[in-house]
Amino acid sequence: MDIDRYLKRIGVPRPSAPTAEALRTLTRAHLERVPFENLEIALEHRCPSLDPEDLFRKVAEESRGGYCFELNKLFYLLLRELGYDCYCAAARILYRRTELRPLSHRTIVVRAEGERWLCDVGFGGPSPKGAMRLAPGEQTVEGEVFSSREEDGVVNVYRHDPDGVHLLMSFRDVPVPDVDFDVLSGYWGYHPDSVFTQKLVLYRCIPGGILSLVGDRFACTVQGEEVETRKISGGEELSDLLRDSFGLALPRAAG
Repeated sequence: MDIDRYLKRIGVPRPSAPTAEALRTLTRAHLERVPFENLEIALEHRCPSLDPEDLFRKVAEESRGGYCFELNKLFYLLLRELGYDCYCAAARILYRRTELRPLSHRTIVVRAEGERWLCDVGFGGPSPKGAMRLAPGEQTVEGEVFSSREEDGVVNVYRHDPDGVHLLMSFRDVPVPDVDFDVLSGYWGYHPDSVFTQKLVLYRCIPGGILSLVGDRFACTVQGEEVETRKISGGEELSDLLRDSFGLALPRAAG
């Protein structure tokens, strides 16, 4: 992997040491520069390759994004090359759900300066918009409040919303091998019941907020308030939105 090329893609210099401060900078920069997107799945109808060379080409050279199995794998490889002690865990996404949900997410746990951090660049939506300490007590991450609790080796991450505290995700605090994520990605990238095969899902962080496109609904949310929403008809309107708001090109197969 060309580390400097990857760092140029996310707009940060190479850190001099694997510090917590550098980790926060890297995570936030990645969220702002590399969007969560499922264009390959929803529009080209194929599951993305998880080969490291293919991921690097897609994200660093072609200026594309990806979903969790792509982005959190590539970011994990970057962090490891930069000297961080890190591993990937398999999570259940439980936000505003009452029923048990299957494993559907690849996330990253990093140890830096005696603390553990959740550094997730492949979630979008209600997730922390930066590096989050896995430690007792509430903490504010980019203007939003989160907390975590660990019991019997299971980490639960909570989001504190105006209407209450909601369980966001749950994962066992153990490294999961790539082969297991390959299987999970195959399901979520191909199965007709997967949300990613049914509709477009895109997110990109902006200062103070987030841009999203879910199905045909585009929204710009700043400080927790939607300041713009509109329906995207597709075709040229979709192409313009992808380029101007997410920095992406519409795949040829969908044009």
